[in-house]
Amino acid sequence: MSTSRSPAPASLGHHFRATVALALPIIVSRAALVVMFTVDTVMVGRASAADLAYFGLGVAPQLTLMMVAVGALQATAVLASQALGAGDAPRAGAVLRASLAHALALGLICLFLSMLAEPFFLATGQDVDLAAGAARVSHAFGFGMPGILMFVACNLFMEATGRPKTGMVIMLAANLVNVPLNALLGYGWGGWFAAGGAEGIMLASTIARTLAGLSILTILALQARRDDTFRILPRRTAGAAAVGLWADPDARLLRRLGLPMGLAQGVESAAFATVVMMAGWLGTAQLAAYQTTMSLVTLTFMMAIGTGGATAIRVGRAFGEGDMANVGRAGWSGIALGAVWPVPVALLFLISPETAARAVTSDPRTVEAAAQALFVAGFMLSIDASMAVTIGALRGLGDVWWPTLWQIGAFWLVAIPVAYVMAIVLAVGAGGLIGGLIAGILVSFAGLSWRFARQSAMHRLSPVVPL
Repeated sequence: MSTSRSPAPASLGHHFRATVALALPIIVSRAALVVMFTVDTVMVGRASAADLAYFGLGVAPQLTLMMVAVGALQATAVLASQALGAGDAPRAGAVLRASLAHALALGLICLFLSMLAEPFFLATGQDVDLAAGAARVSHAFGFGMPGILMFVACNLFMEATGRPKTGMVIMLAANLVNVPLNALLGYGWGGWFAAGGAEGIMLASTIARTLAGLSILTILALQARRDDTFRILPRRTAGAAAVGLWADPDARLLRRLGLPMGLAQGVESAAFATVVMMAGWLGTAQLAAYQTTMSLVTLTFMMAIGTGGATAIRVGRAFGEGDMANVGRAGWSGIALGAVWPVPVALLFLISPETAARAVTSDPRTVEAAAQALFVAGFMLSIDASMAVTIGALRGLGDVWWPTLWQIGAFWLVAIPVAYVMAIVLAVGAGGLIGGLIAGILVSFAGLSWRFARQSAMHRLSPVVPL
């Protein structure tokens, strides 16, 4: 990193425009991954409140595992970009091969863990019928894990090499395929299959996600056969290649950088999944209400994920140039932008939460309970988004372990206990669960923003994780 005197910092308007331009394609790409879950939730909600409860509980632990794996694979883009910046295209291909090996391994681990879903749900105090129905959803989800994680690895590589539209188009196509598949397997349309409810709809999405993974792998392989600049195609025997993928320096660095990233994703996701378990203690109606709320919140959160990714890139560039004035401006403008994106949705939640709830479910009891939770969630959206973008800004500085440890404290020492007290002890219901999450998010954002202010104000910084 250069330590020469920085030029005058760019205006905040410049930073806002640059961040928006970079964030928009990332937002679309990431949102496409979540839209499928939202569509599934809406279509399950049309089946029955019981199916929605099965779906909400069954997805929770698997979604947590997926977020941990996706977080760990984010190191793919970082390492591939560095290799290209150094003019070493073959090393970028080596990073992709290592990432694919890790994606497959993580996917198979998640599939195995999905088979333990029913005893896990019973151990957490869920009703026997609810645990059985949710376990079937978890099993169906697990079979799609290898495919979606390999898609993520390839997509991150393509983004790093300047081809972000490929993965975006594939996921949009997967979403289009998912809807009729849901109708066939979930509702039994056409009479070709029995109506599978929540399990059938999750199986349909598993098929769509697996097709997405196979599609992007095929595209990369065909491109490599024409021009293998990145040396993606293996040139060793299968056994030697397998050992190399786990033992070479790029693979070790992928794990070293990906571990804290995966933990950071997993800590928050696990907290949300734990709250789902609490919702199950409150009964089917409250669980369905919480699932309705979080499906809408998660979709909105993709704006923060995209902005956080763009902010990490822009902060990292300024940091690498030794331009500390623009490090701060790039970070704070991104954080402010993250807070602004969700405002229209937050206003909808606050002014007409019933309207938002009816977009997901038509069950009157679920709509009534979800409306209360959505109203509370309206106060959470901007804070949650700002927190996510702040994490991105810190990653741009190479600061990954401190934010992870702070997240653990904020969610497990604040959010979970407060959610339990409000929802269970004080009997506030699903709204109390959201209130607990707000408490944890506030603590998280306070600590993370302090950390970024402190780091960006220093005259000389060194990455916490040397790359």
